[in-house]
Amino acid sequence: MNQEKLMQLIQKASFAVYDTKLFLDTHPNCQEALDYYQEMKKIREKAWKEYTENFGSLSAEDVPNKDYWDWNNRPWPWEGGNC
Repeated sequence: MNQEKLMQLIQKASFAVYDTKLFLDTHPNCQEALDYYQEMKKIREKAWKEYTENFGSLSAEDVPNKDYWDWNNRPWPWEGGNC
């Protein structure tokens, strides 16, 4: 999957995860929502992992280097990078 499509998948799955968490706050026993939450969470995690492996870190917590901090070496969003 290319970088743009992968980022779109991450954004859609992230929205679904956060929106479902809000629903579950008021409907904690809804099994359908719980299942949907878990499914979207897995999709997001898989896409996030694929993105960071192929295109770089999406957050400072993903920086793989242990001896050099390269988080700030990526293009900023206004420079054509993703956030």
